[in-house]
Amino acid sequence: MIIGVGITAAVLLRSGIAEPAPQATGGQVTDLNWSIFTKEGLAYIDRSRQVRIDLSDPPVEAEPLALPADGEITIGPRSSGDVELDYSLIVNGGGESPGGAKLIVTELTITTADGAIISIVGPNRSVLTFRFLLDQLTKRGEDFGWQIDRDAIFAQVEAATRAGEPYTLEFGPGDRLGVQIAATADCNTSGYCQLEYVVTPAVR
Repeated sequence: MIIGVGITAAVLLRSGIAEPAPQATGGQVTDLNWSIFTKEGLAYIDRSRQVRIDLSDPPVEAEPLALPADGEITIGPRSSGDVELDYSLIVNGGGESPGGAKLIVTELTITTADGAIISIVGPNRSVLTFRFLLDQLTKRGEDFGWQIDRDAIFAQVEAATRAGEPYTLEFGPGDRLGVQIAATADCNTSGYCQLEYVVTPAVR
């Protein structure tokens, strides 16, 4: 295990990925340091592996961020040699403390309609056992404002397991942070699940 970690670190260092992201320059971010999706902005996202979006005052207009008025843009996935890299999706909602969230995703798709952002979707890389995933989401769901009925979830999982069928678990949405965050966990018959986050501007 130690050897594996050392090899991974060496690959990252040689590729420059482990180095701190350079300071953003003009045209790479907005005046308030949020991500912008111009050619220069996308290059900075690719280098820093951070996407920062302020959804605290919806509707969030697409044009100032160089997003299409109607459509979608997908960022990632990205790899460096044999190492697959994640992105940090940092969202400001302007709600209760901490007022936003940082989600780790392998890629993300921003969808716009009528000139505004309507959703951001991103899968998490980790494949987790059902029980571990539920424990983690129960803890984090308190920040998001999720009301999780664990008894109902266990009943759903038990029924699917007895039938030998995969199952999907839905969490949220909750808008405690001022932005709506939801998640979907797709689980196989062995009880291993993969998570996908869905972020949408809160309804004002």
